[in-house]
Parts: sequence; C-alpha cells; structure tokens
Amino acid sequence: MVYGLTGRVALADNVQVKVASINLCADQLVLLLSDDEQIRSLSMLSHEQAGSYFFERARAYPVNEGHAEQILNLQPDIVIVGQYSNHHTVAMLREVGLQIKTLPIANSIETVFENILSVAGWVGHEDRGVALVKKLRHRLANLEAPQEPRPLAAGYDPNGYTSGALSVRGQVMEYAGFTNVAALAGIEAYGKLSLEAIINLKPDALIESPYSPGTYSRAQAMNQHPALLAAGLNPHVIHVPSRMTVCGGPWTIDVIETLQAERIKLMGGY
Repeated sequence: MVYGLTGRVALADNVQVKVASINLCADQLVLLLSDDEQIRSLSMLSHEQAGSYFFERARAYPVNEGHAEQILNLQPDIVIVGQYSNHHTVAMLREVGLQIKTLPIANSIETVFENILSVAGWVGHEDRGVALVKKLRHRLANLEAPQEPRPLAAGYDPNGYTSGALSVRGQVMEYAGFTNVAALAGIEAYGKLSLEAIINLKPDALIESPYSPGTYSRAQAMNQHPALLAAGLNPHVIHVPSRMTVCGGPWTIDVIETLQAERIKLMGGY
C-alpha cells in the first residue's frame, strides 16, 4: 500500500516552510506530509530500499550526510533531526539560528501517531496529519478481535535480535493476536533470544525482518538452524520487509493486518 495525501496548503503568508531532514525516520514523514517544493534535502539513508519505505520517491531529492555545512548551503527554514543525530552538527545549526525539530524514536504505536502530527505541524500541513491519524486510529480500532488461544511468536532478526512490549514491533504483535515470546524471556524493550531460548520456549511462529535479506549470513540464518528441526520445532516463518519495521508510519498498521492474516492462517482459519 502506498501512502500519499493530495492538496496543497500554504502558510498564512503564502510562503511554505522549506525543510531538510538528517534522520531516516524523519525523511519518511517529510515525504508523506510535505509538498514537493518544500523538501530541500533528505538523509542519505532515504535512498536505501532496505530501510526507507519511500525510497523510490526519495531518489527524486538531494541527500545529505548530516554535515552542518551541507545543510547551511540549502537555507532551510527548519531542520528535522533524530534523538541521536550528531550533537555537534545540531549545535552548530542552532548557533547559526536555524530552527531545529527533534523527532523522538517511536517506541509505541501512539508515538507513531504523535510523530505524524508533529511533522505535519512543523511543515505547515497540520490538517494532513490530523486526517491521516484519524484514519489510522479508525483502522486500528476496527481490527478483528483476536481469538484465543493466542499463538506464541518471536520477533527473530539476525543474531536473535527481538523486541518486547515496550516497542512498536512488540505492540504490533500484540494487536495482531500473538503472545510475544520476548515477554516470557524477560525482555521488555529490546534484546536477544538465543537459539536455546527459542528451543525451550517453542514459538509457533518466527517473525523476521532482516535488513539485507538473501545475503545468507550466519546471523540471519538462525531460523533455519538444524537444532530447531532436531528439537522437533518447525515454526511458521513470517517475513516483513525491513523498510516497514525500521521506522514507524502508516505502514505499521499494514504490518499489523499482515500479521493478523498470518495468525489466522496459522491457527486454521480463526
């Protein structure tokens, strides 16, 4: 599903905000909510298919490497940064008087909605953000209620990386009707599940989202480890593209719906 909003809304003085982003997740929301002519630059990661949901659209815009000099030459009205953007760059941009907006890391679906509203307001299109969040909340509220029992599932990325309840991906699993194995392993936010933990906890499904699929590294082949089969496990493997899990956005609701459909298939249609 491709997201876009039509219509152009200028500021009161008919001058639109010029925006630059040095953060991948900010890139996505800028592309989603801004008019084309507002975008001065996006982060270089915005062009990467693995992590950028709008990578094709992003390739129409110049990129930056997060250097202050690059941003200054563009003369944007605002610069959107991430919580962990280079603090020297951010300080320098502030010193010369540029308006800096910091996009929080989305650690919940509610934060995803809040970030959409924030960026929409920053780029002068608050109405677009409000309308989009309203639609997303409606979709979330109208998800089919999961049936019991809830199958066990583990987010299982390269090296056993996983997400607990205090994360977007953990909440996505909950909405989709899975019981997250991470909670049983004592992982609240982010952590690792060893192969031994997977064998002991016996998940019905593994949800993977490798950043570089098809490279056949040992790190991302753990869900095919012979030890799983030797232990009598044959979990249902669900693949979600990494560009839909690296950052939160409207596509997060798509992921919930996809996982819900996979759960229904796994449980024999209910």
